[in-house]
Formats: sequence, C-alpha cells, structure tokens
Amino acid sequence: MMECLTDPLFVFLAVWATAGTLYLAGVFTGIFPSPSALTQGALLLNVVTFSLGYLTWTAFKGLAPQDIELPPVHDGPPTKRIQRALTFTLLMGVIALLLMLYRVALIAAHFHTGFLDLLRQPALLRFGLVLFLEMAVSQTSLVVKLISLTSGFFAIGFVLLGLFLHLDTTSRKYIYLGGFLLLALAICLTNLSRYDMTVYVMYLILAYCATGPLTRRERLRRVTWNLLPPALAVVLIFVVIELLLRKSAAYSQTERLRGILFSFYWYLASPIAALNEFFAGFRGGYELGQNTFFPFFKWLHRFHLIPEPDMSVFTEWVFVPHATNVYTYLRNFYEDFGLLGVAVVPYALGWLMAVLKDRAGRYFPFLVLYVFLLVPIAFSFYSYPLLSSQFYLQILFGFTFFRYELRSMNEPQLSG
Repeated sequence: MMECLTDPLFVFLAVWATAGTLYLAGVFTGIFPSPSALTQGALLLNVVTFSLGYLTWTAFKGLAPQDIELPPVHDGPPTKRIQRALTFTLLMGVIALLLMLYRVALIAAHFHTGFLDLLRQPALLRFGLVLFLEMAVSQTSLVVKLISLTSGFFAIGFVLLGLFLHLDTTSRKYIYLGGFLLLALAICLTNLSRYDMTVYVMYLILAYCATGPLTRRERLRRVTWNLLPPALAVVLIFVVIELLLRKSAAYSQTERLRGILFSFYWYLASPIAALNEFFAGFRGGYELGQNTFFPFFKWLHRFHLIPEPDMSVFTEWVFVPHATNVYTYLRNFYEDFGLLGVAVVPYALGWLMAVLKDRAGRYFPFLVLYVFLLVPIAFSFYSYPLLSSQFYLQILFGFTFFRYELRSMNEPQLSG
C-alpha cells in the first residue's frame, strides 16, 4: 500500500475516480447540474493522456539518457546531516510565522483596527489576506519575498522529516515531528488555510512512503507512530477552521458535524461542477500559456518585456448551488490552449513523473522534485497549484542546498 501512495498513476487515477464518483453522486441527487459533453470529454481526455504519458516512459525507459550524477556529500552520519538541515528549515518556519504575523499587522492597519481585534474576526482576516495576496501578484513587496523564501525552506523540511522518520531510531525524531506540526498549525491558523496544512502533511507522508520497505509488523507499528499525528493534524485544522469561519452555514447545514462532513464532500466534488459551469460560459480568447506558466509571465512583465498578465489568484466565484472558486487544474490548460492543452499538459506531466520516479529514490533533490510534483497531481481534481514562484524556488533550493545521495545513507532501507 505504501508503494501505491507514491506511484503517480495510482494517485492520479485514485483522486479522479474519487472526485468523479462523488460529483456524479451529486448529479444523481440533484445537487449539481448534469455535465455537458465537453466536460465529459475533457475529463476522459485528461485521464487517458496522463496515463499514456506515464506508460510511454515506463515502456521505453530503456531508451532514457544516463542518470544525472550528483556528487555525494560525506561530512558525517546521514542522520546528523539531516538533523542539521531539519533545524535550519524549522528555523526558517519560525521566521516565516513571524513575517506572517507582521503581515496580519499590516492588514489590521489597513482596516484601521488592532492586531488582536483582527485575529478575533476570522472573516475579516480572511478577506484581508485575499486582498493582500491579490495585490502581491503584480506588486511583490519585500515582506512577500521573504515569506516566500522562508516558507520554501520550511516546506522542504517536511520532505526531510519524512526521510528522518525512517533513518533515526531515537525518540528525538518525534521532537522534530511535534515541532514541525505545531509550527505548521500556527502558520495555517494565521493564514486560515486548510490547504497549506494538507500539503505540508502530504510532503511528509509521500517522502516517508517513498523510502524503504518495512516488514508487515514494522510497518503497522512504525506507520502508526510516525504518520498518525500528521494525519490528525490535518483533521484538526479542518475542524478549527470550520469553527472559526462557520463554513457549514454557507452550505445550509445547521448541524455542525454534518456541516464539517459536507465541507469535505464539497471540497472533493464541487471543482468538477465548477469546471462544467466554466465550459458553459467560456467564449474563447485563449491565453497561450499565461495560466499554465504564470510565474514566468509575471517575471517577464517585471522586466518590462510583456504587458501585465491578467490573473486572479482566487479566480471568480460560481454557485453550483453553493459558492466555489476552484475548477480543477483543467481550467488552466483549457483557458490557455483549449482541448489541445487538456491533452498535451497531462501527457507531459505523466511522462515527467515516470522519468523522475527512479531517480527520486537515489538523490534527495530528485525526491524533493518528485514529491513536490506528486502533490499537484494529487490535487489535480481541485486546482492548479503551480501558479506561485515559491514552487520553483523550492525546487531550486532542493538542488542547491540539499545535495544528499540517498544510496550512501542507508541503501537497505531506501528504494526507488
């Protein structure tokens, strides 16, 4: 089962099958309108082309070029080196939290209210964060740059932590685990973000599952101790955000527990319904890459090479029948290139993941890249998360600052 969790094709098919089934259940019960022929065709094309891309490389990987060899670093025991890196990334997380609190202070000043008063008004804080992030798309301030830098290192810490949970045999790994989870909870509560906490935990779990085989007895005991706390942290953040923002009321659910469960359902099923509405209202005018490769367009604009790209981080809202602003990752591809994008981009992603799969078990930078791409695939039913420059910074950090050769660390425990 652990091997399946890190297999891109299994993850992709599992998330789309789950989201598609829940969406169809909503159609049959009258929650969502029936899908158009274009929606059905785009979903099928997406699933088929990603699978073909993955299987193409799998079938012909014997023709692949030689592996890129990164020089191994031998400056001490593997766990010591990873422990130093964990301490550094944890420190970056602390700095990121302090910067985010400063951002809250800026938002409070904008609304002419006090810092603590704003924290006691989650709905107003959420609105202020949306405004701040929308403004940062075209006018990146020093605070935004520093948050992106420190958050990038902190995110890599969860991949390191997944590896450390395998390598370290002492109780100190649970000290690090507790520290990272508590700091992540503080950051996500400051941002009122369920998504970020889910992504952090997925980085940890996927990195953990991508490393060594365990016996059945070891697997049950170690997985329970190592992965149950992160999973519970995700549940906790969903419950706390629900209590703060009262999202169940937005779904016309009077009972709190039922509202929380319905919010999980809405999180999974509504993006396809929103995509169906987007297709119905789309009037042409393809963007030719602006939505798919937005960070590059943004930097081209900053160098005065192109006009300012027209992009909203949170996009527009639709009601199907409740409000949603996520349209699966297919919207970006279709908005740029039409059905050609729906076919080509998933194919390229499937091919790339197949290429990276073998290298991910041998070099830590490739493990970072593999995990960071596997999460967007897991969220492909929801939205397209590669709109931020921070993603590309994280990949650069992995190849620049964390050049560990996994084979030299613990070859019997690590597998591709």
